[in-house]
Amino acid sequence: MNTERNDLEVANETMVMTYLNILKYAEHHCNEGQNPYKIADHVFTGYMKAVTNNQQEGKG
Repeated sequence: MNTERNDLEVANETMVMTYLNILKYAEHHCNEGQNPYKIADHVFTGYMKAVTNNQQEGKG
């Protein structure tokens, strides 16, 4: 079994951990009645768009 991880595996794990950190923050800070998953989805989507735009512009 090859134990080396490729860039895609590392990137996928990083994205999952980023989302979970955002969700944890949202669950801790959102008001009662707010959906922390909806908030985390919105924040994570915005984050991914910003990262993608920066990479396309050659900034990242």
